[in-house]
Amino acid sequence: MMFKDWLKNKTTQLFFVLWLHISLLNLFFVNKRGIVFLWQNNSELNTLLTHFVTALTATLFYIAIIKIRLRLAEKKLTLGNNVFVFGSAVMLALIGFFLF
Repeated sequence: MMFKDWLKNKTTQLFFVLWLHISLLNLFFVNKRGIVFLWQNNSELNTLLTHFVTALTATLFYIAIIKIRLRLAEKKLTLGNNVFVFGSAVMLALIGFFLF
């Protein structure tokens, strides 16, 4: 029971750190004249919802990875380096797809 409470707390902390990080990164940008703050754009409901969904998606992905690793550990299976290389390549392709 204690482990589940700790895991939930860690996951909740991860979500809030990600949400804060994404919101702060979107709060300002730097150009030749200096820092430009985007207070009005960053406080819109659509922007806040986008940050929330992004942090939630990353947290759910983290939870899924943890559950997969625990199930594999129960079955005494190990993943080779090729699986992680393939996963990294897929993530890189998805990032490239979403950027373009």
